[in-house]
Amino acid sequence: MKKTLFLIFYLLCGGYTKADQNISLMYLQDNEIKPADEVFVMSYSEDGGVLKVNWSIEDGYYLYFDSILIKENQKIVDFDVTDGVIIDHEDEFFGETKIIRNILEILSSIEEIETNLIEITYQGCSDRGFCYPVQNKNIK
Repeated sequence: MKKTLFLIFYLLCGGYTKADQNISLMYLQDNEIKPADEVFVMSYSEDGGVLKVNWSIEDGYYLYFDSILIKENQKIVDFDVTDGVIIDHEDEFFGETKIIRNILEILSSIEEIETNLIEITYQGCSDRGFCYPVQNKNIK
């Protein structure tokens, strides 16, 4: 009788363990971390000394507005937001902050894009709680 009870108990526990593993694997697959370049797709163009930078932001992700910088030869350059909605957000790491979802377009006056080093910096997170390190892109 003890062997029968032990066998039933063992089989039941083994079934739960296998089910837990399947649930864990599903959870990991759903929470796959995509590269920052795939969720924050950045492009830029220059026309007559005006630099236009665009981000296409995947659903479920956002950029921190305060993390966006344009540097020309290591000096910070002002920019204007021409498209996108800046949203107030309560962040567990940074407190009250501003974020952007879906799209962002900014414009900045740059003297000589061809000869100057232009660096664009930004950072974002996923709604699932994963935050990417600061991204730095050099353009010319």
